[in-house]
Amino acid sequence: MTEYIRMKIRKTWDSVSFRLMVNYGLLAFFSILVLLAFIYLQVIGTLHSQAARQATSSMSRLAGEFYLGGREGLIQAINITLSDQIDGSQEIYLLLDENGQKLAGNLEQRPKLTETNKTEVPLVLYGNPTTARMLETRLPDQSILFTGIDLDSMNGTIRQIGQACLATIFIAFLLVMVAVHMFRKELDYRVGSIRKTAVKISEGNLSSRIPLSATKDEFYFLSSEINSMLDKIESLMTGVRHVSDTIAHNLRTPLTRILNQLRSVQNPQYNESDLRAAIHRSISEIESLNKLFEKLLYISEIESGIQRQRFWQCDLQQIAANVVDMYEAYAEEKNLMLQLKSVAQARVWGDADLLASMLSQLIENAIKHARKDIRITITTAGKHINLQVSDDGPGIPAEEYANIGQHFHQLDPDSSGFGLGMASVRAILSLHDGELDFADNQPGLVVNIQLPIFEDSPGFRQ
Repeated sequence: MTEYIRMKIRKTWDSVSFRLMVNYGLLAFFSILVLLAFIYLQVIGTLHSQAARQATSSMSRLAGEFYLGGREGLIQAINITLSDQIDGSQEIYLLLDENGQKLAGNLEQRPKLTETNKTEVPLVLYGNPTTARMLETRLPDQSILFTGIDLDSMNGTIRQIGQACLATIFIAFLLVMVAVHMFRKELDYRVGSIRKTAVKISEGNLSSRIPLSATKDEFYFLSSEINSMLDKIESLMTGVRHVSDTIAHNLRTPLTRILNQLRSVQNPQYNESDLRAAIHRSISEIESLNKLFEKLLYISEIESGIQRQRFWQCDLQQIAANVVDMYEAYAEEKNLMLQLKSVAQARVWGDADLLASMLSQLIENAIKHARKDIRITITTAGKHINLQVSDDGPGIPAEEYANIGQHFHQLDPDSSGFGLGMASVRAILSLHDGELDFADNQPGLVVNIQLPIFEDSPGFRQ
């Protein structure tokens, strides 16, 4: 049982939410404690100051009566003051002659005043022990006048204030503990939902997401950002799984062909020419696989963002002109008209070689499918540059638009290549914060590319 309690306490203390709430709770509690102590001391100081002023005022008033009416006038003033019943139970007076005999007052014995007990002097008043604040003065006729204030009532008030402060501290402590418990429960619930989602993700359930609260507080935005990150991770993992499966599928067929060709020439009946032919076909297959891996590495480098180190201000119009000039002769051989139309200056922040590679891939695809005409158009709209590559070929079904650019996706499974051309286009556009969509050219296909226009400011380059 003791070990269980010890483990429970340790587990509770190891909780960050518990320690955080305890720290804030203690801070709040001690803040209240300091505030109450300040108020308590201020009240005590005010009451003592009031008693001191009242005693001093009485002493000054009676001294004035002495100067006006002498000793007899002073005695009469003391008796009148004690008989009017105004603060009579609190005011203390004693007048002694030069021999120490009592002349007037409500105090029977002379108080013993020292330098240390003037604020609270123990004495007996009306037969009851009490404490008082006393003042002593010697008059010109050598009589001695004592004036003071009974502090019992004030001390009772101070005790009541102290008890009220203690009750307030106790209630504040309870409220702080309740608040700590509530805040800890709330924090544990909000953090616990994140932790539970992380556990599910680590167990392989990539579709798990953090539930969002109705209140858009800090945890709402944190959970939203984490969910967006998980969406991206799930998308990337799905893509990686798809790419891995496709690579395995694309590797299995050529490797099987290479293996069969090499095994076939092991037969002694094959001559040297058959052996050379088999080796030549195997070399071709291996070179094709090498190109596949080079293309995959190229796309991987683009997606990793390494190429951003080579970003600079580029003229997209000049890049397009150079690429069109390179493919113009090839298009003429195919009896195709390749045209470039640019209506505005098109400056972008990016890698000129990658942008040229992207446009080359689009033009190559257009040349493969176009019948007569291929058009490249560059325009600007607001803060974006629009690049269009259109052809008059057979086009692509609208339901296939979303699949274009996926790794190894080919509309015609029997066609040559690996289906990585448009994947590289999408990777380059993603690196340049661009967007890609398709439209029907009736007939043919229109490839629409949108890139952010270059702004000569440090914020844009970052």
